[in-house]
Order: sequence, then C-alpha cells, then structure tokens
Amino acid sequence: MKKAFTLAEVLIVLVVIGVLTMILLPTAFQAAPDENVVKFKKANNTLATVIRELVASDKYYVNGDLGLKANNTATGQLLTPSASTYTYFCNTIAEVLSYKSKSCSSAAGDGTKYVSVDNASKIATAKTSVDTICANAQKSVGAEIITSDGVAWFQGSPQATFGMYNTGTTRLFSDPSKTANYVDDMGFDRIYKVMCFDVDGVNKGEAPFGYGIRADGKILAGTRADVWVDKAIQKE
Repeated sequence: MKKAFTLAEVLIVLVVIGVLTMILLPTAFQAAPDENVVKFKKANNTLATVIRELVASDKYYVNGDLGLKANNTATGQLLTPSASTYTYFCNTIAEVLSYKSKSCSSAAGDGTKYVSVDNASKIATAKTSVDTICANAQKSVGAEIITSDGVAWFQGSPQATFGMYNTGTTRLFSDPSKTANYVDDMGFDRIYKVMCFDVDGVNKGEAPFGYGIRADGKILAGTRADVWVDKAIQKE
C-alpha cells in the first residue's frame, strides 16, 4: 500500500517554510554588506593614513606642518591664494595614494572656503560646514582624484591654504578677517581646509563626505562622516 503526505500536512509544511522565510530574509539582507558603506569605511581610513604620512614625512612638507613645503616655503597665503596652492595639496595626496591626479586644477578663488573653530562650542557648526562646502564643491570641481574602487576625491573650492605670513617670520593660522588668533596648546590655530570624497562618484545619488584638515594633521570629520562611521560599525 503506497503512503503519501496528506494535503493538510503539505499545507502545514508550506506555512512553516513561509514563516521561516519571513523571519530569516530580513536578517540575510542586513548581513549583506552595503557597497557604499564598505567604500566609505575604506576611504575614511585611507584619508587618515594619508594625512598622517604627509605630516610625518619631510618629503612634501616640513615635518609636522602642512603649511610649509619641505623646502621651507609657504604652501600659500589665505589673503592671496593661487591655483598652484590648491594643486600642491591635491597632488601630494594623489601621490601618496599612488594615483595620478585626474585634475588637481581647481581655479583659485577668494580663499574663504575653510572652517574656523574659535572655541569648542563651534565644533558642531564646523562639522556641518565641511559637508555643505563639499556638496557645493562637487558641482564645480568634479573629481580631482579617482581611486580604483570608483571613489572620487576633491577639495572644497575655492580652497583656503594653511599658512599666512604677516611680517617677518610671524606665522598665522587664522581667519584673516579676525584680529586675534585662537591657537591651541600646540600653537596651531583652529582653522581647517576642506577635503572631500564621494563614494559613488561625483553628482550621483550619495552626497559627498567632508573633512577639515588642520596644518598639524588634525582631522575634523563632517557630520555625515560621523553618522556613517557608526553605520560601518553596525555592519561589522
């Protein structure tokens, strides 16, 4: 006598499979890596590594000071920026990344696209500002460096430079419109030039991420970068 599953048994099995599918599918999707998050995590770590190398090396800059080239000449002046000022920082980053720059030729502007943090209460404002500067810059600058994973790197433009000489050897790291410097314990003013990267290329779905880079190599991550660092940690 042949035996077979009854219709009721088949229906019960199908119901169980359906319930298990509903439970397990969301978990499976959450476990799948988000390509943009992966690219962000890599680029975020890469930027920190590149800046550390530039600050610590005496090949491109005076050791510990991104405001002075290795030959002890200024990388530029806040009040009188020039195109060569912008290309130098961009090209040094491209070289450390081992990529030839696509177009480190942002036109010189008025030198006002930087963020200044006069005191601790302005950090939040500065973190938002770098994101805004990068969002505007990508429309006019485009990709200055493109890495093999398709991430586009570019500077805020017009791009402020680090050093401004006043008289003699007096060195200022400050907003030129201010009469006083707001230096920290190391003697560096709280002024940051802006570096950006876009994980899905320029002017596409994902907005760029902004970072402020100080002359001593300190990095101020933008608000969006802070959110995505947490997102990257949750994906681990």
